[in-house]
Amino acid sequence: MTVRLIFLLLVASQRLAGAQPAPPPAPASPLPRLLAERRALTQHYAAARAQHNGLFGLSDKPSKKDLQAVVDALQGIVNKDEQIVAVLNQTAQAAQATATTVQATSRTDRNTTGERLAELQSAQLNAQEREKQTATDRQLLEADLQEAQLGRLWRDGLIAGLGLACAVLLWRRRRR
Repeated sequence: MTVRLIFLLLVASQRLAGAQPAPPPAPASPLPRLLAERRALTQHYAAARAQHNGLFGLSDKPSKKDLQAVVDALQGIVNKDEQIVAVLNQTAQAAQATATTVQATSRTDRNTTGERLAELQSAQLNAQEREKQTATDRQLLEADLQEAQLGRLWRDGLIAGLGLACAVLLWRRRRR
């Protein structure tokens, strides 16, 4: 079950990593070799347990030598189990370290994305504010232009009226 959990953690961490560069390939796991050795030790234990070399071979009871072979086989199995547990613990620690790294990377990516999003939203708000200010300035300039054109038209009318009055006065003066 622990091996399945470790496998699932590794698969999940690889999926979470997404576009992250793949970590360097891990060295081949010694677990299959250790499990094969344990199977061989278990078979050796079964063979040792089946031995019944009693006194002169006449008894169905195991001899001291047979019992010692059983104990030695069991001790070998226990030692191999300890090696297997050590490898599983190392694998679990490596998986935990990988998961922690993935979480930290994911958190950093989320923070960076959030900061970038905030910057873009701020830039968008600034652009909208500048656009509003430009529109307001344009409206003010158009109003000033209309006022200046109206003033020019009035001034031109006044000049034309005064010019006409001068021409009439000149004409009247010459006529007299």
